[in-house]
Formats: sequence, structure tokens, C-alpha cells
Amino acid sequence: MDVDNFLKNIGQFGPFQIRILAFFLFIFFPVTYQTLIMVFMAYEPPWMCTENSTACLLPNATGQEIFSTATKPIELYRRRCSLNRTEWKFADTNLYEGPHRTIVTDFDLVCDRSIYAWLANSIFYIGWAIGALVLGMISDKYGRRSVLFPSLTCVIITAFAMSFSEAIWLVILFRILIGFFEGGCILTMFVLACELVGPAKRALSSTMVWFYFSLVLMVMGLEAYFIRDWQTMCIIISAPFIFTVLFYKFVPESVRWLLVHGKKEQALNILTNVAKVNKKEMPTDDLAVPASHDSKGFLELFRGRKMALMTLVQCYAWFINGMVYYGVSLSSGELGGSIYLNFVVTSLVGIPGNYLVIDNSNRFGRKKTVIGHFIAGAICCIAVSFIPSGTDNTGFIVGRVTLGSLGKLFIIVSFNTIYIWSAEIFPTVVRNTGMGLLIITSRIGAAASPFVVQMSRISAILPFTLMGAGAFLAAFSCIILPEIRGMPTREVVGDEVVMNEMAIKDDTKTKNDNQEQERQQNVA
Repeated sequence: MDVDNFLKNIGQFGPFQIRILAFFLFIFFPVTYQTLIMVFMAYEPPWMCTENSTACLLPNATGQEIFSTATKPIELYRRRCSLNRTEWKFADTNLYEGPHRTIVTDFDLVCDRSIYAWLANSIFYIGWAIGALVLGMISDKYGRRSVLFPSLTCVIITAFAMSFSEAIWLVILFRILIGFFEGGCILTMFVLACELVGPAKRALSSTMVWFYFSLVLMVMGLEAYFIRDWQTMCIIISAPFIFTVLFYKFVPESVRWLLVHGKKEQALNILTNVAKVNKKEMPTDDLAVPASHDSKGFLELFRGRKMALMTLVQCYAWFINGMVYYGVSLSSGELGGSIYLNFVVTSLVGIPGNYLVIDNSNRFGRKKTVIGHFIAGAICCIAVSFIPSGTDNTGFIVGRVTLGSLGKLFIIVSFNTIYIWSAEIFPTVVRNTGMGLLIITSRIGAAASPFVVQMSRISAILPFTLMGAGAFLAAFSCIILPEIRGMPTREVVGDEVVMNEMAIKDDTKTKNDNQEQERQQNVA
């Protein structure tokens, strides 16, 4: 009996699995905070002319006018860099509602130095991409748990250390280190969430981690509203969560990983514990061990024309998902209105979005869900670009925030569904390596998002138009990928035929069981 059938007997999603997911909720706090904290840490506050300035003030100006990249006149913003630094200042905190101390204000990252703020944001995703590949391969070789908790410890300690940075190059260094270890946290928790449950609950379990992701972002937006100092914020989102490292004793290794590495006894011990906690009887059948496979690691992802094409298409789809998701998130200050309200609202849509992932991926399949929501997200992004920005018109602001939130909602559904889809497409022996490669491409997309957002300084319609066009192309490219819903996960490369035969046998057995039940009812 294989792992999936074992789990069907001892509980596909019982108290044991729920307990593990509860641990993941707390782990997600320090990890998720790092993904979008730069929305507030690297925020460029509005600015205003200094008192008695003659070069800065516009005709008939009072000197109390506040300007930003999201408000007109944009020409004045561009001209600001030609002014003497004494002619303007960041807006007084009592005149606007926004972060009081950011790395932009502390290190004066404006004009020619503004690229350092974008780099501090972008470099995190580059580090994440490298970490996902390196730590993904280590995880496939030495186990999921052996990567998760050391990475978590490093994220917490490095984020805490960053709060004491006194130079921008130190912030950039810490951000790339945090990103590297981030690659060993979120991906590993997602894979564990997939591998510890049965096939019928795989979508539910893996999507739960994204419910956590959205919840934590909402909490961060509320915390940022009350904590307006970037250094204090860094301490609050790291040090209190050091206790999560202790969960190492309670989170088990992946049973599927143990089996493909010949550790059957350890796998049986974990399954026995699952049955005990779930109050189920262990099956009397022997646990099937996948055939030995000489994996070539990363090269397996391009083994054969079909596998290579599927890998490349997934890479592009993940790149676009990363770029659009983080692009819309980083645009909170560009949509108009309060940056805090916009951030919470665009994070809140993750709750219904993840519900749609579970419902639609099970009802319509992974393929239709990803393609359909890619297209819907593309339409919303392009629509945003045609609504005037940088105005005080309430209708325009509401329209941009609403369409931006809907665009993020649809991208969340496509992004989180393709996580499940890709995890099912890749076999166990290279699942973390394959997912690591996809994480790399999505992080490259995320790394590009700060620069895409800043294209608004060239043309207001560019950022959302580029994101929408990319989403359209990704939708059509996914047509060639296979539907995997309801099929057992592959353990090694090349067992597609076995997988299909198992699915056929399961369907036949179910039909026979139903026919037998109907016959007995008729007899009764």
C-alpha cells in the first residue's frame, strides 16, 4: 500500500495534520513579515518646500503644499532634484498620515540615491531566489525539516540585527541574507503541508499556508499604522518569535521523502504516530517503497522534451505571478488614499482568494482555475492603468483601489493554485528542487516589481499595463500543462504510466464499490 492509501486509512486530514498546520501559523509570522515590510520601511514620504524658499515655491503657493510621487504636479517632483537640498524637506508628521522614519528619511535616499531604496527591496527577492535553489536541493537530499528550522532561526536573528543598521549598505546586506534563508522556510512548509496529507485534502492543506500569509500581512499593516519607526518595526516583527524554533521537536520529517531515501522504518514510525493521534487503526498491508531512482537533481527537470517544456512554461507563469502579486502590493501608495488602508484591503482579499483556490481547484481543476484567474487579473490590471492617478477625486481613487484589489485577488488565486499544481506535477525526488527553480523565477519577477512600479515616473499607465499584458501571455502558455486533479503524486521521474494506471484502478474500484452498494440496497 502506498502513502496515499495509508493516509486514507489513518486520516488524510485529522488532528495530527491540523496540529502541524497550527505550528506553521506561528512560524509564518516572522517569515511573512519580511516579504513586504519594505512597503513601509522604504516608503518615500511626501515632501514640501522649506520656509522662505524662493526656488521651490510655486506662484501663489502658501508653503504648506505637500507633494509626492503619487500627486501632481509630477513636474515639480522631477524638478526637485535640481533644487538645493536646503530648499525642500520631508513633510512634517502632523501634516500627513504616513511613516515618520523610514530608511529613505534616515539615509536621505532621494534623487540619485533613490535607487538604493529600490535595491534594498529588490535584493531580498534575489536572495530568496538563490536560497530557494540551494536550500531546495539540500532539502531534497537531507530532508525538509533539516532545512526549515535552521533557516527560520537565521531569518529571525538577521532581521533583528538589521534594526541596528546605521548605513544603507548594511540594510542591503541583511536583506539579501534574510531573502536567502526565506527560501528555506516558506517553500519547505508548503511542501510539508502537501506531503503530510492524503490526495483528497491536498488542496485544502497547502492552501491553509496562504491563508496564514494573507492574515499576517493584514496584521503587519495594522502594526505599521501604530509603529511609524522602521527600526522599532524590525525588532517587533522578529525577536518575539524566536520561540517558534522550539517547534522542531514536534514537526515530523516528510514520510514521502523518507521512503524515496530508503528510510522505511522511520516513515512507518511517523505513520503510526499519525494513526495514534488521529485515533485510527494502522493498515495491516505493508508500506510500499518507491523503486530506487538515480536522480540527477536539477537536470531531471529537463529530462526529455515534454518535461523540459512543462518546466519552462511553469517558470514563465511563476515569473508573472511573482511580478504582478508583489507589483500590486508595492503599489499601495500609488493607488491613492491611505497607504495603510490600501495595504490592509489588498491583503484582505487573500482570505476570499484562498477560499476560491480550494473551491475552484477542486471543482474545475487546477488548469482551468489558473488560466481563468490569470485572464481576470490581467483585465483588472489593465483597467487600473486607464483610471487617472495622482488626483484627489474620490471616484478615481475608489476605482483604482477596487480594481487593484480585484487584480490582486485573481492573481492570488492563480498564484496559490499553481503552487498546488506544480507540486503535483513534479515527482517527490525532485519536488523541492523543481519548486525551488520555480521560486527562483517568481522571485526574479518579484525583484523586478519595484522597478516596474517606479515606471509610473515615466508614464502613469506603464506599471499596470505591463503587469496585465504579462498575465495574458501566462494564461495562454499554461494551456499545454496537464491536469493532475485527483491523481496520486509521482514519487520518481518517469512513473507517469504507473500513476495513470493507479488512477484508473482507483476509479474502477470506486465504481465497483458503488455498484455493490446499490445491489445490496436492492436486495434489502
